[in-house]
Amino acid sequence: MAEKRKSDKVYPIFAKRTKPNTQDEDPNNIIDSATSDKLLLQFQQLLDFSSVEREDEISARLDRIARALLHEFRLVVKPPSRTTKAGNPGPQLEDLEFQILEAEFYLRLEGCHEDPFTHGSEEQKVSGHWYFHRAAKFSKDSHRSLTSTTEYRDGSRKGMDLTFGGPLPAVGSNSSSSSSNDTGSTSVQAPLRLGGILLRTIREVKSKKIISGPSLLVDRILAASGAPGIRELVHDQDKWAGNISAFKFFSTAGSNSDSGSSTQTTSLYLKPIKTRNDSDEASNDTIYFSPRIGLELSHPGITSATTLPLHPRIRFLPKRYRFFSRPHLLTVNGRPQTFLGVLQSCIASDPNGLQKPGLSRDIARLTGIKESTAAKYLADYMSGRDAGAELLNSVIGPQGKGASSSPATYLKMMGAISALDL
Repeated sequence: MAEKRKSDKVYPIFAKRTKPNTQDEDPNNIIDSATSDKLLLQFQQLLDFSSVEREDEISARLDRIARALLHEFRLVVKPPSRTTKAGNPGPQLEDLEFQILEAEFYLRLEGCHEDPFTHGSEEQKVSGHWYFHRAAKFSKDSHRSLTSTTEYRDGSRKGMDLTFGGPLPAVGSNSSSSSSNDTGSTSVQAPLRLGGILLRTIREVKSKKIISGPSLLVDRILAASGAPGIRELVHDQDKWAGNISAFKFFSTAGSNSDSGSSTQTTSLYLKPIKTRNDSDEASNDTIYFSPRIGLELSHPGITSATTLPLHPRIRFLPKRYRFFSRPHLLTVNGRPQTFLGVLQSCIASDPNGLQKPGLSRDIARLTGIKESTAAKYLADYMSGRDAGAELLNSVIGPQGKGASSSPATYLKMMGAISALDL
């Protein structure tokens, strides 16, 4: 299994927070403007990895960000105002608030954390922005991913990230055309730092409706914003007007954000909320970490499982960079990954480990899958562990295409990786 996470540094935003927030609809979750701005600024600082160098620092920071997004913030869409039949501005529609239930980290820090599955788009070089996925391009270099510089992904392949890893934008520089030069670069080339937090599942606070899957999530944002497509949402003057900042401050003094274009009628931003300490459903807010969804080892440039050092795609595939809560609600995508996250949680503090009595039953109870399915998943995973490198080699390269779409093949692959010395 992947490494155990440790938290050795406390940021102000997380001080004196004894229990997680249930995130249920609560009219008393409003925070005053000064406190809101303070929390937003502190969270912005967490997204900037400019001074982060060690793996333990990276792990601790990712934990902090995950807990903030799932327990401390909501995603808010400010919809456009309606227009009357006479063409005059109508009443402003109510903001739509969403609870984040599931997301994934993709982070590339040159020299210390070079995740080959990270897109590496120019738009990911500045932290705190919304980044809509660009069309994928084949990269001959198996250590890197490539994307289009002009075309957004469409159809059922859409996705949206909160960018992180790189420096924060210069004050007032939140345009979709901003480059890394906006961050005050000097003549000395700084190490490449970029990444994205892919939002996978959200729940509308008012209606409790679940929107699961990156593409459907983007579709919901577009519909709520009154935009027919991503390009129109980002660039049209009566939509975002190029302002891709994820932060909305009451006061812009000292913040890495601006108030947007005067023509901007809709926006998407993160909103801090009060936490609750009276939850009677604490288990609903347990945060689980699992491998990411949809990743496999089919690139032709990946070396075998017996070639040392191990290829970075083999090393990063099992990283538990998907974080989620309420696994019983995540029934549409990623069940094998959810199984692995809950499995790790169930055995983390048990001396019996994978031999823990009733393990399949516990996983079934937490995930909502049948106990027989949990038992089959566990058997596949253990089978992969027993087979080790020999099995893993059978899913490396073009022959491994589609391994992530078969629960049995995927879990055997992940079991095999867990038996390696990573």
